[in-house]
Amino acid sequence: MDSSGIEGVARNSLAQVTGVEANRAGTPPIEVTLKRVVLLMRLLGWVWMVALTLTVLNGDTPPPEPTVLYAAIALATLGTALMLVAVGMSFLGSLWYVVIDGAISAAVLASAWFAGAGDFVAGGVPMSWLFLVAYATRLELTAVAALAFTAFFAWLHVLMDLRPVRVVGSVQFLIVGLIVSWTFDALRTGEGLRIAAQSEARDAQEELVEERELATRLEERSRIARRLHDSVLQTLKLIMSNSSDADEVRYLARVQERELRRTINQYRSQFPDGFRARLLDARADVEDRYRVEVEQVIKGDTEMTPRLEGLIAAVHEAMTNAARHSGDASIDLFAEVGDDGIQMNVRDRGRGFEMSVPLGSGIQHSIVEPVRRLGGRVTVKSVVGTGTDVSMFLPAE
Repeated sequence: MDSSGIEGVARNSLAQVTGVEANRAGTPPIEVTLKRVVLLMRLLGWVWMVALTLTVLNGDTPPPEPTVLYAAIALATLGTALMLVAVGMSFLGSLWYVVIDGAISAAVLASAWFAGAGDFVAGGVPMSWLFLVAYATRLELTAVAALAFTAFFAWLHVLMDLRPVRVVGSVQFLIVGLIVSWTFDALRTGEGLRIAAQSEARDAQEELVEERELATRLEERSRIARRLHDSVLQTLKLIMSNSSDADEVRYLARVQERELRRTINQYRSQFPDGFRARLLDARADVEDRYRVEVEQVIKGDTEMTPRLEGLIAAVHEAMTNAARHSGDASIDLFAEVGDDGIQMNVRDRGRGFEMSVPLGSGIQHSIVEPVRRLGGRVTVKSVVGTGTDVSMFLPAE
């Protein structure tokens, strides 16, 4: 790609992201900086022009037409004010404004000749116009404008009958114009390339993040596949090999159903170590140890805490008691996580016991007292021949 192509890419990139950069970066973008440079040059040129003009007007030999110089000050002031408006209303780079400001600068430059001042009093106003041209256009057009002002300035030297060496000095417009325009274009190109590089880096980073997410998803799928292979397929093989033993087949199917539910819960839960998962582990331990079925209804979930570990230990003990002493092969487990706390119930439909008899030391020491120490409460209801319901409530902290 040649230099013109690079500049085009840089300018397009700069135009697209300048507004974003202005908000994101602590320093102003290059376009704002160049505007400030143009405006500062005009203000300095205007001050310089006013100082020179007032010096000539108040000198020992005032010019024949002092009114022209006063008019030149007014015109230069109008041009400076118009530039302030152009910056504020964002038409500083408009071609029509560049032409108008060029006419004002040319008139200010020629004011000394019209006033018969004998020397130029335009200060830096004409030179500041070249800064404006460099900002609004590119190097080629700035060179043309600089050549035009150089020729105009040289012609005024001839008209005012100044020394030939002064005429040669008119080339300053061309030199300054070329230097300023080349500098502005180089700054814009560099800024555009920098922003383009940042944009490419962001795109590359986003692609890398997407690739990592894809790799993570693939790894997760692979993990699920391995888990299904290690659990479901193996369980199916065991069921086929024990097809004649109805109880064993039922148990294996129950274990597999429990494992699948636990896996699904892990993917659904927002907590790495959740209350629901721990409760299902406790339920699985009781089922495996005593070969009973624990039918669970669990509503809600929350992050595990030391208090909840104590509550799960008490629930585990309640399920164990039901499995060992109720004579019922099926136990109901209910849990609901609410804003005010956690409600737990362990119920069987087995032998039950007489409520007139004090609770056994097992229930008292392993369930009631631990939950009370956590700040909760326990209610035990039992009817002989109907079953037992252990209710626990642990209020939120």
